[in-house]
Amino acid sequence: LSFYHPISQKRGVVFSLVDRAFLLSDFGFHKRNLTLIIDILLDNDYPLDFIFDSVNLRIKHLLKNHKDHARTQIDNNNNACPSWLTVPFIPIHAEKFKRFDRSVVRVSFRSPNKMKKYIKVQKDSRLHTSKSNVVYKIQCNDCDASYVGQTSRQLKTRIKEHRNHINYNSSTRSVITDHRLEYNHDFRWDDVEILDEEPCYRKRLVSEMLNIKKQKLSLNLQTDTEGLHEAYIPIVNKI
Repeated sequence: LSFYHPISQKRGVVFSLVDRAFLLSDFGFHKRNLTLIIDILLDNDYPLDFIFDSVNLRIKHLLKNHKDHARTQIDNNNNACPSWLTVPFIPIHAEKFKRFDRSVVRVSFRSPNKMKKYIKVQKDSRLHTSKSNVVYKIQCNDCDASYVGQTSRQLKTRIKEHRNHINYNSSTRSVITDHRLEYNHDFRWDDVEILDEEPCYRKRLVSEMLNIKKQKLSLNLQTDTEGLHEAYIPIVNKI
């Protein structure tokens, strides 16, 4: 046995091999694994007495741990915690739950009347122009013309853009601005109607196209409904 390493370290090597042989293999392989361990240790100049003493010591330790674990499992099963059942407290029926075996099921009661039933937190109502992901309709104030659009931003932001476009020196066309300039009409900026609320962009586009088709006098361009499948047209006409 080499003197370059402490005995405790060499004994730890034996313990590690025994643990692997017994804990990581089936019972049928234990004898063969133990023989292989002894051969390996002998080939590495471990004294036979040292090998047997260390192996026996480790096997006793493993057996003790196994028995302690089994005993703990039995104790845990015998001392299993009962389950809890929570039910609303109703005086007429509460006494009936006393029939339950407390070692198996224990009953707790809760009040069916909560404070939130009587006291509600009130929030200020949200302005409809602060909503986003909407399909909206802007009605002309002087005729039956109207415009339907959609936006993922707050509605008031989009309304402001429509309203102020007439003041911009922009090459971008606006059918609302065209109508205002051509007929000297204005729109009901403070009475914009929300036709639909839809967070999904593609669904919102379909809703926009359907609502464009439902208008009496639409200002929308024909290209605004090019994506609407012809199968929807008969349905829209019936509405």
